[in-house]
Amino acid sequence: MFKSNAMQFTPTENGKRILKALGLLSAFILFVAVSAFLLNNVVATPVSPREAQIRGWVGVLQEQALTKERQSAQQKLEAAGEEAVPALLTALHSNNAALRGNAAEMLGYIASPRATDALVQNLQNDAVVAVRVNAAHALGSIQSASAIPALAASSVLDTSSQVRDASAAALQNTYARIAQSANKNSADVQAITVAPGQTNVVYLATKRDLLVSRNGGAQWDTLTQTLPSLVSTLDVNPTNPDILYAGLHSQGMYLSTDGGKTWQTLTRNFSNQAIGSSTVTAITVDPANPLRVVMAHGIRFGDSNATFMPLGILSSKDGGKSWQNVMDLYEGQLVTRLQVRDGKVYALTNDKVLIAPLPN
Repeated sequence: MFKSNAMQFTPTENGKRILKALGLLSAFILFVAVSAFLLNNVVATPVSPREAQIRGWVGVLQEQALTKERQSAQQKLEAAGEEAVPALLTALHSNNAALRGNAAEMLGYIASPRATDALVQNLQNDAVVAVRVNAAHALGSIQSASAIPALAASSVLDTSSQVRDASAAALQNTYARIAQSANKNSADVQAITVAPGQTNVVYLATKRDLLVSRNGGAQWDTLTQTLPSLVSTLDVNPTNPDILYAGLHSQGMYLSTDGGKTWQTLTRNFSNQAIGSSTVTAITVDPANPLRVVMAHGIRFGDSNATFMPLGILSSKDGGKSWQNVMDLYEGQLVTRLQVRDGKVYALTNDKVLIAPLPN
Protein backbone atom coordinates (compact mmCIF):
# COMPACT_ATOMS: atom_id res chain seq x y z
CA MET A 1 0.00 0.00 0.00
CA PHE A 2 1.08 3.52 -0.69
CA LYS A 3 0.97 6.17 1.98
CA SER A 4 -0.61 9.47 1.04
CA ASN A 5 1.77 12.45 0.86
CA ALA A 6 -1.08 14.99 1.20
CA MET A 7 -0.45 17.55 3.91
CA GLN A 8 -2.74 17.45 6.89
CA PHE A 9 -3.86 20.73 8.50
CA THR A 10 -5.22 21.24 11.98
CA PRO A 11 -8.57 23.00 12.39
CA THR A 12 -6.68 26.15 13.48
CA GLU A 13 -4.49 26.13 10.36
CA ASN A 14 -7.53 25.58 8.15
CA GLY A 15 -9.19 28.58 9.75
CA LYS A 16 -6.17 30.74 9.03
CA ARG A 17 -6.12 29.62 5.39
CA ILE A 18 -9.79 30.45 5.01
CA LEU A 19 -9.30 33.91 6.54
CA LYS A 20 -6.36 34.58 4.22
CA ALA A 21 -8.39 33.56 1.20
CA LEU A 22 -11.25 35.80 2.29
CA GLY A 23 -8.82 38.69 2.73
CA LEU A 24 -7.48 38.28 -0.82
CA LEU A 25 -11.01 38.06 -2.16
CA SER A 26 -12.01 41.24 -0.30
CA ALA A 27 -8.99 43.09 -1.69
CA PHE A 28 -9.88 42.00 -5.22
CA ILE A 29 -13.48 43.11 -4.79
CA LEU A 30 -12.29 46.49 -3.44
CA PHE A 31 -9.93 46.91 -6.42
CA VAL A 32 -12.76 46.18 -8.86
CA ALA A 33 -15.05 48.62 -7.06
CA VAL A 34 -12.49 51.44 -7.06
CA SER A 35 -11.70 50.85 -10.74
CA ALA A 36 -15.39 50.96 -11.59
CA PHE A 37 -15.81 54.17 -9.62
CA LEU A 38 -12.89 55.85 -11.39
CA LEU A 39 -14.17 54.71 -14.77
CA ASN A 40 -17.66 55.97 -14.02
CA ASN A 41 -16.22 59.25 -12.77
CA VAL A 42 -14.28 59.76 -16.00
CA VAL A 43 -17.34 58.94 -18.03
CA ALA A 44 -19.42 61.27 -15.89
CA THR A 45 -17.13 64.25 -16.56
CA PRO A 46 -16.52 64.28 -20.31
CA VAL A 47 -14.17 66.76 -21.93
CA SER A 48 -16.02 69.78 -23.25
CA PRO A 49 -15.95 70.49 -26.99
CA ARG A 50 -13.85 73.57 -26.33
CA GLU A 51 -11.28 71.61 -24.28
CA ALA A 52 -11.11 68.94 -26.96
CA GLN A 53 -10.55 71.65 -29.57
CA ILE A 54 -7.71 73.22 -27.59
CA ARG A 55 -6.11 69.82 -26.95
CA GLY A 56 -6.25 69.17 -30.66
CA TRP A 57 -4.38 72.38 -31.41
CA VAL A 58 -1.80 71.57 -28.73
CA GLY A 59 -1.33 68.12 -30.27
CA VAL A 60 -0.30 69.73 -33.55
CA LEU A 61 2.66 71.32 -31.70
CA GLN A 62 4.38 67.93 -31.82
CA GLU A 63 5.43 68.80 -35.37
CA GLN A 64 9.05 69.95 -35.44
CA ALA A 65 8.69 71.87 -38.70
CA LEU A 66 6.61 75.04 -38.85
CA THR A 67 3.95 73.65 -41.16
CA LYS A 68 0.85 75.57 -42.14
CA GLU A 69 -1.14 73.35 -39.79
CA ARG A 70 1.14 74.10 -36.85
CA GLN A 71 1.19 77.80 -37.66
CA SER A 72 -2.61 77.82 -37.71
CA ALA A 73 -2.75 75.93 -34.40
CA GLN A 74 -0.36 78.41 -32.78
CA GLN A 75 -2.45 81.35 -33.92
CA LYS A 76 -5.58 79.75 -32.49
CA LEU A 77 -3.86 78.92 -29.19
CA GLU A 78 -2.58 82.47 -28.87
CA ALA A 79 -6.10 83.77 -29.52
CA ALA A 80 -7.47 81.36 -26.89
CA GLY A 81 -5.11 82.91 -24.34
CA GLU A 82 -5.66 81.81 -20.75
CA GLU A 83 -8.04 79.08 -21.90
CA ALA A 84 -5.13 77.29 -23.54
CA VAL A 85 -2.77 77.48 -20.55
CA PRO A 86 -3.80 74.21 -18.76
CA ALA A 87 -3.32 72.11 -21.90
CA LEU A 88 -0.01 73.80 -22.66
CA LEU A 89 1.21 73.21 -19.10
CA THR A 90 0.41 69.53 -19.51
CA ALA A 91 2.38 69.52 -22.77
CA LEU A 92 5.47 70.75 -20.90
CA HIS A 93 5.68 67.26 -19.35
CA SER A 94 5.39 65.38 -22.64
CA ASN A 95 7.97 62.82 -23.73
CA ASN A 96 8.05 64.63 -27.08
CA ALA A 97 10.78 67.31 -26.99
CA ALA A 98 9.29 69.25 -29.92
CA LEU A 99 5.96 69.44 -28.10
CA ARG A 100 7.63 70.66 -24.88
CA GLY A 101 9.61 73.31 -26.73
CA ASN A 102 6.68 74.56 -28.79
CA ALA A 103 4.41 74.58 -25.73
CA ALA A 104 6.97 76.73 -23.89
CA GLU A 105 7.09 79.08 -26.86
CA MET A 106 3.28 79.40 -26.89
CA LEU A 107 3.22 80.12 -23.15
CA GLY A 108 5.60 82.97 -23.89
CA TYR A 109 3.20 84.37 -26.49
CA ILE A 110 0.32 84.15 -24.04
CA ALA A 111 2.53 85.44 -21.18
CA SER A 112 0.42 83.97 -18.39
CA PRO A 113 1.93 84.28 -14.89
CA ARG A 114 0.29 80.92 -14.12
CA ALA A 115 2.95 79.28 -16.27
CA THR A 116 5.94 80.70 -14.36
CA ASP A 117 6.61 77.78 -11.99
CA ALA A 118 6.26 75.13 -14.70
CA LEU A 119 8.54 77.03 -17.07
CA VAL A 120 11.13 77.43 -14.31
CA GLN A 121 11.11 73.64 -13.89
CA ASN A 122 11.74 73.16 -17.62
CA LEU A 123 14.47 75.79 -17.60
CA GLN A 124 16.26 74.07 -14.73
CA ASN A 125 15.67 70.41 -15.54
CA ASP A 126 14.87 69.74 -19.20
CA ALA A 127 17.58 67.75 -20.98
CA VAL A 128 16.98 69.44 -24.34
CA VAL A 129 18.71 72.77 -24.99
CA ALA A 130 15.97 74.08 -27.32
CA VAL A 131 13.33 73.50 -24.64
CA ARG A 132 15.39 75.35 -22.01
CA VAL A 133 15.96 78.23 -24.44
CA ASN A 134 12.22 78.53 -25.14
CA ALA A 135 11.44 78.33 -21.43
CA ALA A 136 13.84 81.21 -20.78
CA HIS A 137 12.32 83.29 -23.61
CA ALA A 138 8.83 82.62 -22.23
CA LEU A 139 9.86 83.71 -18.73
CA GLY A 140 11.27 86.86 -20.28
CA SER A 141 7.84 87.57 -21.75
CA ILE A 142 5.98 86.82 -18.51
CA GLN A 143 8.44 88.96 -16.49
CA SER A 144 7.54 87.62 -13.05
CA ALA A 145 9.84 88.55 -10.18
CA SER A 146 9.57 85.02 -8.82
CA ALA A 147 11.55 83.71 -11.82
CA ILE A 148 14.57 85.95 -11.18
CA PRO A 149 16.53 83.50 -8.98
CA ALA A 150 16.15 80.70 -11.55
CA LEU A 151 17.03 82.96 -14.48
CA ALA A 152 20.07 84.33 -12.65
CA ALA A 153 21.25 80.79 -11.91
CA SER A 154 20.74 79.57 -15.49
CA SER A 155 22.52 82.61 -16.90
CA VAL A 156 25.66 81.35 -15.16
CA LEU A 157 25.30 77.61 -14.53
CA ASP A 158 23.74 76.24 -17.70
CA THR A 159 26.18 74.30 -19.87
CA SER A 160 24.73 75.83 -23.04
CA SER A 161 25.74 79.36 -24.03
CA GLN A 162 22.38 79.65 -25.83
CA VAL A 163 20.50 79.04 -22.59
CA ARG A 164 22.79 81.37 -20.64
CA ASP A 165 22.23 84.15 -23.19
CA ALA A 166 18.46 83.58 -23.29
CA SER A 167 18.30 83.62 -19.49
CA ALA A 168 20.35 86.84 -19.32
CA ALA A 169 18.04 88.51 -21.84
CA ALA A 170 14.98 87.33 -19.89
CA LEU A 171 16.52 88.78 -16.71
CA GLN A 172 16.93 92.19 -18.33
CA ASN A 173 13.31 92.16 -19.54
CA THR A 174 12.13 91.25 -16.06
CA TYR A 175 14.29 93.90 -14.41
CA ALA A 176 12.80 96.51 -16.76
CA ARG A 177 9.27 95.46 -15.85
CA ILE A 178 10.08 95.60 -12.12
CA ALA A 179 11.63 99.06 -12.47
CA GLN A 180 8.48 100.20 -14.26
CA SER A 181 6.29 98.76 -11.47
CA ALA A 182 8.31 100.84 -9.00
CA ASN A 183 7.87 103.94 -11.19
CA LYS A 184 11.60 104.11 -11.85
CA ASN A 185 13.51 104.60 -15.07
CA SER A 186 15.67 101.54 -15.76
CA ALA A 187 18.69 103.82 -16.27
CA ASP A 188 18.35 104.99 -12.66
CA VAL A 189 18.25 101.47 -11.20
CA GLN A 190 21.61 100.08 -10.07
CA ALA A 191 20.53 96.64 -8.83
CA ILE A 192 17.51 94.39 -8.32
CA THR A 193 17.41 91.16 -6.34
CA VAL A 194 14.79 88.69 -5.12
CA ALA A 195 14.91 86.58 -1.97
CA PRO A 196 15.39 82.97 -3.19
CA GLY A 197 13.41 81.48 -0.31
CA GLN A 198 10.59 84.05 -0.52
CA THR A 199 10.34 85.22 -4.12
CA ASN A 200 7.63 87.74 -3.25
CA VAL A 201 10.34 89.84 -1.52
CA VAL A 202 12.05 92.17 -4.02
CA TYR A 203 14.75 94.81 -3.43
CA LEU A 204 15.55 97.62 -5.86
CA ALA A 205 18.46 100.06 -5.44
CA THR A 206 18.27 103.46 -7.11
CA LYS A 207 20.92 106.05 -6.24
CA ARG A 208 21.01 105.87 -2.42
CA ASP A 209 17.38 104.82 -2.02
CA LEU A 210 16.33 101.21 -1.42
CA LEU A 211 12.83 100.18 -2.50
CA VAL A 212 11.31 97.05 -0.95
CA SER A 213 8.32 95.06 -2.16
CA ARG A 214 6.86 92.13 -0.25
CA ASN A 215 4.26 91.17 -2.86
CA GLY A 216 6.33 90.55 -5.97
CA GLY A 217 6.53 94.18 -7.07
CA ALA A 218 2.87 95.11 -6.84
CA GLN A 219 3.53 97.66 -4.06
CA TRP A 220 6.71 99.32 -2.84
CA ASP A 221 8.08 100.95 0.31
CA THR A 222 10.98 103.39 -0.03
CA LEU A 223 13.87 103.57 2.43
CA THR A 224 15.15 107.02 1.53
CA GLN A 225 18.93 107.62 1.55
CA THR A 226 19.52 104.37 3.44
CA LEU A 227 22.28 103.02 1.19
CA PRO A 228 25.86 103.99 2.10
CA SER A 229 26.74 104.79 -1.53
CA LEU A 230 25.89 103.85 -5.11
CA VAL A 231 25.23 100.10 -5.34
CA SER A 232 26.73 97.85 -8.00
CA THR A 233 25.13 94.57 -6.84
CA LEU A 234 22.71 93.16 -4.24
CA ASP A 235 22.06 89.66 -2.94
CA VAL A 236 19.77 88.17 -0.29
CA ASN A 237 20.27 85.39 2.24
CA PRO A 238 18.33 82.34 0.96
CA THR A 239 16.75 81.57 4.34
CA ASN A 240 16.23 85.07 5.77
CA PRO A 241 15.03 87.80 3.37
CA ASP A 242 15.98 90.53 5.87
CA ILE A 243 19.71 89.72 5.53
CA LEU A 244 20.98 91.68 2.56
CA TYR A 245 24.46 92.14 1.09
CA ALA A 246 25.34 95.19 -1.00
CA GLY A 247 28.39 95.60 -3.21
CA LEU A 248 29.18 99.27 -3.63
CA HIS A 249 30.61 101.18 -6.55
CA SER A 250 33.56 102.53 -4.57
CA GLN A 251 33.11 101.66 -0.89
CA GLY A 252 33.42 97.87 -0.83
CA MET A 253 30.72 95.72 0.74
CA TYR A 254 28.02 96.27 3.34
CA LEU A 255 25.62 94.05 5.29
CA SER A 256 22.08 94.71 6.51
CA THR A 257 20.25 92.39 8.89
CA ASP A 258 17.02 94.39 9.08
CA GLY A 259 15.84 94.49 5.49
CA GLY A 260 17.99 97.45 4.43
CA LYS A 261 17.14 99.91 7.19
CA THR A 262 20.66 99.98 8.67
CA TRP A 263 24.05 98.85 7.32
CA GLN A 264 27.46 97.80 8.61
CA THR A 265 30.65 97.70 6.56
CA LEU A 266 32.43 94.45 5.71
CA THR A 267 35.09 96.12 3.58
CA ARG A 268 37.88 96.17 6.17
CA ASN A 269 37.45 92.40 6.56
CA PHE A 270 38.81 91.74 3.06
CA SER A 271 40.44 94.85 1.61
CA ASN A 272 43.53 96.83 2.51
CA GLN A 273 42.74 99.29 -0.25
CA ALA A 274 41.41 102.74 0.47
CA ILE A 275 37.69 102.56 1.14
CA GLY A 276 37.06 105.01 -1.68
CA SER A 277 38.53 102.68 -4.30
CA SER A 278 37.26 99.21 -3.28
CA THR A 279 34.48 97.92 -5.54
CA VAL A 280 32.43 94.71 -5.30
CA THR A 281 30.89 93.76 -8.65
CA ALA A 282 29.02 90.52 -7.81
CA ILE A 283 27.80 88.67 -4.71
CA THR A 284 26.11 85.34 -4.15
CA VAL A 285 25.05 83.38 -1.07
CA ASP A 286 25.36 79.59 -1.18
CA PRO A 287 21.79 78.16 -1.30
CA ALA A 288 23.05 75.12 0.64
CA ASN A 289 24.79 77.19 3.35
CA PRO A 290 23.51 80.71 4.08
CA LEU A 291 26.73 81.62 5.96
CA ARG A 292 28.79 80.99 2.81
CA VAL A 293 29.09 84.27 0.91
CA VAL A 294 31.11 84.66 -2.29
CA MET A 295 31.98 87.95 -3.96
CA ALA A 296 34.13 89.40 -6.75
CA HIS A 297 36.03 92.61 -6.07
CA GLY A 298 38.56 95.04 -7.46
CA ILE A 299 39.72 98.63 -7.21
CA ARG A 300 38.93 101.83 -9.03
CA PHE A 301 41.55 104.44 -9.82
CA GLY A 302 42.31 107.30 -12.16
CA ASP A 303 40.24 110.41 -12.77
CA SER A 304 36.89 110.04 -10.94
CA ASN A 305 37.73 106.37 -10.29
CA ALA A 306 36.85 105.68 -13.91
CA THR A 307 39.29 102.77 -14.38
CA PHE A 308 38.50 99.41 -12.80
CA MET A 309 41.03 96.66 -12.08
CA PRO A 310 39.63 93.24 -11.02
CA LEU A 311 41.48 91.64 -8.10
CA GLY A 312 39.82 88.34 -7.29
CA ILE A 313 36.96 86.24 -5.98
CA LEU A 314 36.73 85.72 -2.22
CA SER A 315 34.69 83.34 -0.08
CA SER A 316 33.47 83.71 3.50
CA LYS A 317 32.22 80.88 5.73
CA ASP A 318 30.94 83.16 8.48
CA GLY A 319 28.64 85.61 6.73
CA GLY A 320 31.37 88.09 5.77
CA LYS A 321 33.48 88.36 8.95
CA SER A 322 36.52 86.69 7.39
CA TRP A 323 37.49 85.80 3.81
CA GLN A 324 39.58 83.33 1.82
CA ASN A 325 40.81 83.66 -1.73
CA VAL A 326 39.02 81.55 -4.37
CA MET A 327 40.83 82.78 -7.47
CA ASP A 328 42.72 85.79 -8.76
CA LEU A 329 41.25 87.94 -11.52
CA TYR A 330 43.10 89.82 -14.19
CA GLU A 331 42.53 92.82 -16.42
CA GLY A 332 39.39 92.36 -18.50
CA GLN A 333 37.88 89.71 -16.19
CA LEU A 334 34.99 91.77 -14.87
CA VAL A 335 32.68 89.39 -12.98
CA THR A 336 29.04 90.43 -13.31
CA ARG A 337 27.29 87.43 -11.78
CA LEU A 338 28.20 84.59 -9.38
CA GLN A 339 26.69 81.24 -8.43
CA VAL A 340 27.69 78.43 -6.06
CA ARG A 341 26.87 74.78 -6.72
CA ASP A 342 28.31 71.50 -5.46
CA GLY A 343 31.30 73.08 -3.77
CA LYS A 344 32.32 75.18 -6.77
CA VAL A 345 32.11 78.85 -7.69
CA TYR A 346 30.87 79.84 -11.15
CA ALA A 347 31.72 83.37 -12.23
CA LEU A 348 30.25 85.01 -15.31
CA THR A 349 32.64 87.38 -17.05
CA ASN A 350 32.30 89.27 -20.31
CA ASP A 351 32.93 86.26 -22.52
CA LYS A 352 33.04 83.09 -20.44
CA VAL A 353 32.21 81.34 -17.15
CA LEU A 354 35.15 80.84 -14.78
CA ILE A 355 34.96 77.83 -12.43
CA ALA A 356 36.95 77.25 -9.23
CA PRO A 357 36.56 75.03 -6.14
CA LEU A 358 35.54 76.62 -2.87
CA PRO A 359 38.25 76.60 -0.18
CA ASN A 360 37.78 74.16 2.70
